[in-house]
Amino acid sequence: MAEDAAGTNSNQTEAEKLTRLLELELAQKRAAWKQAGARRRNARMMTFALLFFIILGCLFGLFFAFSMVNGQRPRQQSKTESALPK
Repeated sequence: MAEDAAGTNSNQTEAEKLTRLLELELAQKRAAWKQAGARRRNARMMTFALLFFIILGCLFGLFFAFSMVNGQRPRQQSKTESALPK
């Protein structure tokens, strides 16, 4: 009978140790998942920021190009009007 009590006691301590080890491993995996998720979120935000700046730069470039074209167009018309005989 004493052996049965000692055997169940050692089984309980082994089960507790195993439970603690499993909890520790799950906590470590959870922390790794959170870090991976944070890295993915940061990469996604950087991608959107890069796309935003590229689009903003293209819009600025188009605005500048069209403003230069509009600025040159009246000059060309006035030159052609002055070159025409009256």
